[in-house]
Amino acid sequence: MDRLLHMQRSLKEAMQVAEHQIEERQRAIQTQLKSVQQERKHMGVERRQFEDEQQSIAQQQTDLDVKLAEMSHLRMELGTGAGRLCCQPAQKLNELDFTGDLTLARAPAVEALKVSGAGTQEVNGIYFRVVEDGELHFRKQEDGKAIYFQDGFAYGLSNAWYIGDYYRGTGVYWCKSVDENTIPFAGWELFVNEDFGNPGSYPPPILEIAQ
Repeated sequence: MDRLLHMQRSLKEAMQVAEHQIEERQRAIQTQLKSVQQERKHMGVERRQFEDEQQSIAQQQTDLDVKLAEMSHLRMELGTGAGRLCCQPAQKLNELDFTGDLTLARAPAVEALKVSGAGTQEVNGIYFRVVEDGELHFRKQEDGKAIYFQDGFAYGLSNAWYIGDYYRGTGVYWCKSVDENTIPFAGWELFVNEDFGNPGSYPPPILEIAQ
């Protein structure tokens, strides 16, 4: 009889200990859950702050684009630009070279480019902006010739902008550049390459924003 009572007391004590451990574990889980919820809330605040900062930067860039375009227009009116100076409406132009000539522009802001002066007459003309599969380039509607940026690492070439027979096709002229978002207007050369080139004729072309 005494042995049975002893076993019952031991079992009761073990159950009490187990219940206490479960309660402590539940409290720990609740504490961890609150911590996770606070962290998620904090991350949400940081994400909103990041998005706000992105919007602010985008707005500042837009404001700067407009101001730069206004400066370019004023410079043209004052007659300080060279013969190649071409001014586009304010909402289209957003990068200038402050030497007095417009020598480059940000590709996403340009609707169309005019190529002129090339010894290879076929490349001269108007190229319109095209975005396919997220990739931006400019294409001439008459024959499909294209202006595009190519990362040349895989081909043993320098990164460059190309004027080619077609998009990603054989290059006719090129202009070395590391910036795929900025189109150079001058500095083009014949693309002389046995594997990927269809070299044009002298002189190389000049680019400007088509009006």
